[in-house]
Amino acid sequence: MDIKASIALVSVQKPVANTPILQRRSKLISNLDQQIAKIRHYRDGKRISREQFWVDQSGTVFFQLRYGKQPLELAKGKSTLKCKDFSDLETQLGEIKKITFAGDLDEALSTCADQVRSNFKAAKDKKAGRA
Repeated sequence: MDIKASIALVSVQKPVANTPILQRRSKLISNLDQQIAKIRHYRDGKRISREQFWVDQSGTVFFQLRYGKQPLELAKGKSTLKCKDFSDLETQLGEIKKITFAGDLDEALSTCADQVRSNFKAAKDKKAGRA
């Protein structure tokens, strides 16, 4: 069998289970893809719900990054993108996806996931206290 030199072959098995890090990355990227689809529907004049963006009176577009229902802070106290228009927003979201895929947001995602878990635990403890 003649295999071309330009093909890179390796002997590696696919991991059976995702790690929590990969699951968080996947969840955020999936959410960003959904929001990009909603932006396109909104621009086409279609009705949408649960969008994470809004437009102020001057026409500036804002988008709050979230993991679950928690704001995802990329810098201390900052979780909202500011864009000049919807095209700029789509470009910035594409960059966020690349950064997420590269693993540069793993720490922020971990912190946010811990906060989400603590909120669930607090709600569960509160509910158990009533029973």
